[in-house]
Amino acid sequence: MQQTTYKQDHTFDLPVTRQVSLNAPVRWLKAGWSDFRRTPLASGFYGLMFVLLAYAVTLTSWQSPVLMLSLVGGFFLVTPFLAMGLYDLSRQVEQTEHVGFLSSLIAFKQNKADVGLLVVFHAIVMIAWIRLGTIIGALYIGSNGTSVSVLFEELWRSGEGLQMMAVFTVAGAVIAAAVFITSVISWPMILDRREGAIHAMATSVKVVMHNKLVMLTWAASIGLLFVVGIATFYLGLLIIIPILGHATWHAYKELVE
Repeated sequence: MQQTTYKQDHTFDLPVTRQVSLNAPVRWLKAGWSDFRRTPLASGFYGLMFVLLAYAVTLTSWQSPVLMLSLVGGFFLVTPFLAMGLYDLSRQVEQTEHVGFLSSLIAFKQNKADVGLLVVFHAIVMIAWIRLGTIIGALYIGSNGTSVSVLFEELWRSGEGLQMMAVFTVAGAVIAAAVFITSVISWPMILDRREGAIHAMATSVKVVMHNKLVMLTWAASIGLLFVVGIATFYLGLLIIIPILGHATWHAYKELVE
């Protein structure tokens, strides 16, 4: 495994980061799968919670398809915070043979102030995305919208419907990219080192800038797995979310010294 280590950035006192090989995402997913196999019940609990939350978000907004699409997208934007318990499980697997499920549930308490700041950041982004999605929907199908089943039927018959989905997808991709760049390793870093939120986000940006192609591959892999999870009526998320959560921990450990 070929790696390049970068010197510490003394301007912001950022940690030393590494440049990793292009196949790093494969290693991270394999390590995530290994952690999932070692903690199947605890990891499965988090996967189940994600599935139930996804169903709840979808069902409560079923009669407003644009709101549903916005809420589902917003839900995935906050998954890094919701996966903190998974990062903690991976940390425990790495450090000790004993894995405490209950301690993973309150892992966020180890750095409450900075976790809170990152939560506020993600909440602002999520609210902005929901508002933007609603505006896009109103421009194409009106403020009242229609049922989800009718909307998806119209999407394939209407040029405006396809145009709306294209605009919706591009806007969502831009916002998701911003969240990814600033948080790809910031959450596990805050948990592991109790770093400040701004410090962790700056380190995340630094990691992405030093590993552009690798992180693009990693982002595409995450997006593809989310698509698989949605295509399976969220059931695939039962396994996908825990694996991605554990893999994120291993990505952080390999990317930041």
